[in-house]
Amino acid sequence: MTHLFILNPFAGTKDSTPELKEQIEALCLPDAVIEYTQCKGDAENIARRYAEKGEPLRVYACGGDGTANEALHGLLGFENVALGLIPVGTGNDYVRSLPAEPDDFLDLGKMTRGTTMTVDLMKCEDRYALNVVSVGYDCEVADRAQKNKRWPLMSGSFAYKLAIVQCLLTKRKHTFTPIADGKEIPIADGFKSQMLAVAAKGMYYGGGIKATPYAKLDDGLIDFMAIPTVPISYFAWMLGSFTRGEHIDHPEGKKFILNQKCKTLKLDNHGDIKVSIDGEMFVMKDPMITVVPKVFEIIIPEKK
Repeated sequence: MTHLFILNPFAGTKDSTPELKEQIEALCLPDAVIEYTQCKGDAENIARRYAEKGEPLRVYACGGDGTANEALHGLLGFENVALGLIPVGTGNDYVRSLPAEPDDFLDLGKMTRGTTMTVDLMKCEDRYALNVVSVGYDCEVADRAQKNKRWPLMSGSFAYKLAIVQCLLTKRKHTFTPIADGKEIPIADGFKSQMLAVAAKGMYYGGGIKATPYAKLDDGLIDFMAIPTVPISYFAWMLGSFTRGEHIDHPEGKKFILNQKCKTLKLDNHGDIKVSIDGEMFVMKDPMITVVPKVFEIIIPEKK
C-alpha cells in the first residue's frame, strides 16, 4: 500500500511542512511518498495521479478542509483508496465530527496504522462536499474570512470572527427559497428574508461553530439548518448560542430557526448565488444538493 502525504505549505498561519516531513521520515515507511502543493487544484491532481495507478492507496491531506476537499475530488471513482486528514490548516472542522480525538489526527503514526470509516458525501451540482455547503450571510463571511487569512499572523478562528463583524451590516439579507425533498420551506412568520442556510454532513464549520449539532456522517441524510434575517439586537445572543450548538433547541431559536433532515435540497435564488463548499467559494445558479450515501473511505487514527 502506498502512503501518499500531500503537504500544503500555504495552509495555516505558518508553513508546517518541515515538521511534517521530519515526522514522515521518522516513520520509516518503505512505501511513503511526499508531494507538495503549489497552487489551487494541485492536491486534486496529485491524488488522482497516484489513484490512477490502481494500487491500494492512502492519501493524507496535510492542510485544512480545502486541501482535503481537493484530495477528495482526486480520489472519487477509484477503488482501494482512503483519505486521511492531517489538520494543519486554518479550517479544520471535519475532523471535529469524526470518532477520534482531534489531536490524534496530528499523530502520523496513528494515522498510518488507522482504520477506515465509510462516510456520506454531498453533491452540489458538479462538486462534492465532505462537510458543509452553505449560502447567505455565512457564505459571505467565509469569503471575507478567506481574505482575512491572508493577513500576517491571522488565525483561522479569528479571521472568521472578524469577518462576522465585517459582514454584519451589509450581508445579512438574502432572498433564496429552500426546497427540501421537493417541498418548499416557507420563511418563519414575521421575517421577510433569509440570513443563511447550511446543508451539512458534519456538525461544525467556520472554525468550530456547531451549526448542525444533530448531523451524522453516515446516516444517508443532509442536515439542513436555516436562519431568517434576525434583527441586529438578536445577533449577540444568536452568535453565542450558534457557536455552542444550542441555537436549535433554545426556546427563542425554536421560533424562527429551521432544522430538518432531507435527501435533496434546492436553493432557489431565481439566478446566481454564491455557494461555499467546504470553505471553497463558487457561484452557481439555483444549486441542487443531494446526499450520496456511504460512498467514501475516511481514515480514523489508531486507538490505543
